Amino acid sequence: MRPWLLLFVLVMAISPACGGGEEGPTPLPSASPSPAVSPKLTGTPAATPVPSPTASLPPTLEPTLPPTPAPTPPSPPAQVIRKGNTNRKTVALTFDAGSDAGYAAQVLDTLKANGVHASFGMTGVWAERNPELVKRIAGEGHHLINHSYDHQSFTGASSGKPALTQAQRWEEMDKTETIVNQLTGATTKPYFRPPYGDYDDSVNADVGARGYQYNVMWSVDSGGWRGISTAEITQRCLDGAEPGAIVVMHVGAASQDGPALQGVIDGLRAAGYAIGAVPDVLAP
Repeated sequence: MRPWLLLFVLVMAISPACGGGEEGPTPLPSASPSPAVSPKLTGTPAATPVPSPTASLPPTLEPTLPPTPAPTPPSPPAQVIRKGNTNRKTVALTFDAGSDAGYAAQVLDTLKANGVHASFGMTGVWAERNPELVKRIAGEGHHLINHSYDHQSFTGASSGKPALTQAQRWEEMDKTETIVNQLTGATTKPYFRPPYGDYDDSVNADVGARGYQYNVMWSVDSGGWRGISTAEITQRCLDGAEPGAIVVMHVGAASQDGPALQGVIDGLRAAGYAIGAVPDVLAP
C-alpha cells in the first residue's frame, strides 16, 4: 500500500475518537429519574382539633293556658212546695218567728217533751234579738228555714210597696243566713219561706239563684195569727191533716199557737200521723 494512503486511513480512524467531527458519540439514554419521596416526619402527630360542642338552647315553650271553664248553668228556680210525700202518713209542723219571742220557749218545751222535731222559719232580725233561742232551736235538732231579714214583702203584694230588686232580695237572704250560721254553725239552705207568703216567678228565680231549692209554703194555716182560740186552732190543724201536709204556725205572743200545740200533737197522733219537719215530709 502506498504510504500516503496508509496515512489517510490512520487519520480517518483516529478522528471520531478525538471528537473532531460534527457528530459526537451517541449519548447513552439517561436513567428515568426516581420519583421524589416526601420525607417522613418523626415525632407525635398533631391531634386533630375537636370542635367545641355548640350549646343547645332549650326549646321555647309555649305558655300553657288553663282550660276555659265550662259556663256554669243557671240555677233552676226554687220549687214551690205546699205539701210533701202523699204516700207517707206524715205531717210537718212549721213555726214562723219574725216578731217577738212570744211563746217560742213554750213551743220548744212542748216539742221536746213529745220528741218532735219541727221547722222554724226565722227572720234575721228575730235571730239577732233572740240568739239564745236560735241556739236552742238548732241545738235541739230542729230544722231551719230562711224567712228573710226583716220580713219585707218581696213582691210588695202585702205591703203595698214596690217589689224588691234581685239585689235587695239576695241581701235579705244573705244577712239572715250569715246571722244564723254565726250563731249555730248551721245553714238555712236550701229552704226559704217568703214573708207573707208573697211570691211570683221572679221571686222563685231569685231565690233559686241564691242556692235555695225550696220555696216552702203550706197546706194548712193554723189561723193563730188572727187571734182565734186554742180550740179553734187545734180543730183547723186536725181538719186539714193529710199525708204530706205542711202546717204553718207562729211563735209570737199575738198567736195562741204555742198554747194550742199540745192538743195538735195529741190529735195528730191519735189519727195515726207521724209528726216531723219539712225534710221529713219531702222524703220518699
